[in-house]
Amino acid sequence: MDIEIRSLSKEESFLYLDSIYKLNQENTPEVGYLDNIDHLKRLISMSGIVIIASVEKTIVGFMICMYENSEYASKNYLFFLKKYSAFTYIDRIAINIKFRNSGLGSKIYRYLQIQESTRKKVCCEVNIKPLNQPSLNFHQKHGFVSVGEKTFEDGHAVRYLSNEFFKT
Repeated sequence: MDIEIRSLSKEESFLYLDSIYKLNQENTPEVGYLDNIDHLKRLISMSGIVIIASVEKTIVGFMICMYENSEYASKNYLFFLKKYSAFTYIDRIAINIKFRNSGLGSKIYRYLQIQESTRKKVCCEVNIKPLNQPSLNFHQKHGFVSVGEKTFEDGHAVRYLSNEFFKT
């Protein structure tokens, strides 16, 4: 079973909205819930890069990233915007449950590293309440370090992570 990983133009991304939206919703709360497909379309329109992983033309994983010049206004993105002048922010990554723990997440991150080789800083946040220990372990394995934490009004909390250089 061959997995194809590639980036999409914004226009091409819009052709996959239904599949990306469905996979996103199947991965909540680890990945932020989207109100509707229009919400996803707005995210993609502000994104710097969208990456998909597919098997036989079926999307089994995706990643949406923002750059520092995005109009994105999420509190997590704004944390990094205040901290760094140039970065790639991983807004969300989701993997089909059948492909978890198969190395697909690492392959998507390596693809991001190749595509973003001139952009040395990669940032994201991971839930610590509720605890998403598998994601914390994954990011630690790939050289991400903690650069802050925040607890939100609704009680959930995140750890902010950054990586200067990917470990391969």
